[in-house]
Amino acid sequence: MIPDSAAFHAYVEPARRGGAWWRVLLGVVAIVCTWFGVSIGLVALVGMGALAPLGLAPEAAMAMGREGRVMPPGGVVIFLLTFLGLWAGLWVAVRLIHRRPFGTLFHPVRRRPGGGPLMRGAALALAFYGVSLLAYVAVMGAPARSALPLSLWAVWVVPIVVCIGVQATAEELLMRGYLLQHFAVWSRNPVVWAVVPSLIFAALHYDGGMEAGMLWRMLVHILIFAFIAAALVWRTGGLGAAVGLHVTNNIFAICAVGMEGSALGFELWLFPADTLERMFAFDLALGALMLAGVFVLFGPEPEPQPEPERGRET
Repeated sequence: MIPDSAAFHAYVEPARRGGAWWRVLLGVVAIVCTWFGVSIGLVALVGMGALAPLGLAPEAAMAMGREGRVMPPGGVVIFLLTFLGLWAGLWVAVRLIHRRPFGTLFHPVRRRPGGGPLMRGAALALAFYGVSLLAYVAVMGAPARSALPLSLWAVWVVPIVVCIGVQATAEELLMRGYLLQHFAVWSRNPVVWAVVPSLIFAALHYDGGMEAGMLWRMLVHILIFAFIAAALVWRTGGLGAAVGLHVTNNIFAICAVGMEGSALGFELWLFPADTLERMFAFDLALGALMLAGVFVLFGPEPEPQPEPERGRET
């Protein structure tokens, strides 16, 4: 069993009060219902043309229901904005059911978040993508340019990056925040507080429309990613590094380089559909290396030291 660090213990502690199983169950119901309610309301508003002045035409909402994952940029924005409902549901659960500050999903009460963990998590994602891209190009050659015009990409890239921040942070708040904290209250065993939420995270990414061979490999990738994010929370005692990792990862995956069969339609370059099969062993090794790197390179932020009192001038 991995011993709890003092920083991780401080991060989990706010969930101890009001952490009874029935409250968590009620909280999950509230989160899911609010998430779906807000999502349906958002899609309905777009469908009625209420958000057309913002570039979200009714056709973008209709594109979300088509077969396959590829959507126009407006559809990608709508999909990502549905995660506002997850933010709202988490607020309802944390504030009204558990009666604790919403900010305790990010960091302990006694410590205000700094930008250090966020930037270090982003740097880890950048390193991962840099090494992966070099290896992929060396083995398979350069990715093909997608059909998305560069001019259209340039118009939409900033709104989509902002919406990725909404989406990826919401997922971290739920998985490595709300669920991990409460599972860690119930058990100090990392199989409970790290592995179980990671399995849930991977299961929620199941896509029945994806080719079976690609799907199971994709789910393994997502599971490894979840382990790395959980390790970041354990090492740093907060959600910042995991958020930095997740947001940066999704920006690259959605806006830059993707794979045929798993793309959303906003990527500029695409590797062939058999990429995961050909690079699976490499990806597993790199994921294991990243996980080991988290234990070596990451640690809790130092506590701010109070300024010494100045003596009275005479």
